[in-house]
Amino acid sequence: MINDIEKEPVVAPLNNKALSVPELIYLSMFAVYITASALNGTMFVWLNSVSDYTYLISELTIVGVLIKVLLFDKWDLKSISVILLSGLVLWQICTTSREYLFFYYYVYIVGAKNVDFKKIIKVFLWAVVSVFIIAAIASLFGVIVNVTIGRLMEPTVRYSVGAVYPTDLAARCFYILLSYAALRKFKFSIPEYIAASAFSIMVYALTDTRLDFLLMIMVILVTVFKKFIFRIIKKISVRIAAGTIFVVIFLNIVLAYLFEPSVRIFQIVNKLLSGRLTYGHEAFKNYNVTFLGQFVYQNGNGGVHSHPFDYFYIDVSFIRLLMMEGILVFFVLLFVIYFLYRKFYNEKSFGLIVWLLFAILSSLIDQHLFELSFNVIFLGLFANIDYWRNEVV
Repeated sequence: MINDIEKEPVVAPLNNKALSVPELIYLSMFAVYITASALNGTMFVWLNSVSDYTYLISELTIVGVLIKVLLFDKWDLKSISVILLSGLVLWQICTTSREYLFFYYYVYIVGAKNVDFKKIIKVFLWAVVSVFIIAAIASLFGVIVNVTIGRLMEPTVRYSVGAVYPTDLAARCFYILLSYAALRKFKFSIPEYIAASAFSIMVYALTDTRLDFLLMIMVILVTVFKKFIFRIIKKISVRIAAGTIFVVIFLNIVLAYLFEPSVRIFQIVNKLLSGRLTYGHEAFKNYNVTFLGQFVYQNGNGGVHSHPFDYFYIDVSFIRLLMMEGILVFFVLLFVIYFLYRKFYNEKSFGLIVWLLFAILSSLIDQHLFELSFNVIFLGLFANIDYWRNEVV
């Protein structure tokens, strides 16, 4: 096993001698997939055929994970049948919507059985930070485009530093900080406080993304008031907590559905959410909610555009999932959130609960909830979380 994090630097390499064959297969496939997926979020995909290669690599890693699941994980025949049937249904739904991120996530959730979640997070951080640094250097030297964009009626210039869009860079940096904080059990040293604060300010200065900057500051504040926050979480039952989460999610959807541009309260909320109610409402207006998903044509701001176009993109993860993957997958996600919260609560893994809550909160404004190169919290459903068990409050 990897030594306790208080005695070992987060950036220390994985101890291969401690890895079983199934764990080695999973972590290897995971590292490759995260690297390919993270590259898809950079301007490297605008180079010839890069996206074709990353797609092929992602598909091949799924085969590797399935080998682990079928040969090493010791599921009984009934469980294997359910896993395969659910995977086929999900593949068909994602084929219909033409977005496969949820399917990939499903395979890696199932494949994470008995894998040390701490090792998963370390691999995740190594992969995404490496791609982030490479893309940043490539954009500064002109190998790929450093997308710059301004805000309407404002002098602010926002930079993507190799990402496809400034807000994508900000969201990725938020999840990097959140994952690191969870790995540190939300306990920072003075140098880490300074580094985290400087990192947050740098991201805000480059991207001018206010919501992600606020989330990053909140992550730092959790490390300051850790014991107080953990005690509150401990006192709230799973049913009340899950119920509150579901109310917030449904309120997020209902606000977009009922949005009226002429109503003052809607205007205020829409401005706070950077116009996301507008496009959520447009999605409901132009498409019906289906049971098994549908294709929703969208034009996002990511990348370089040589001519004007009609912007339409569903940023909010829960609305995006509901509209594109349908009612069935949407309620599957709610069940996963409930069981994941219950697992973390029963194991007294309060740091992982904080991570889950932050991921849900972020997903009220962004589309990255079920993108593995951003958010890996759902892998904790079957993974080994002993490292966070029985956290003292």
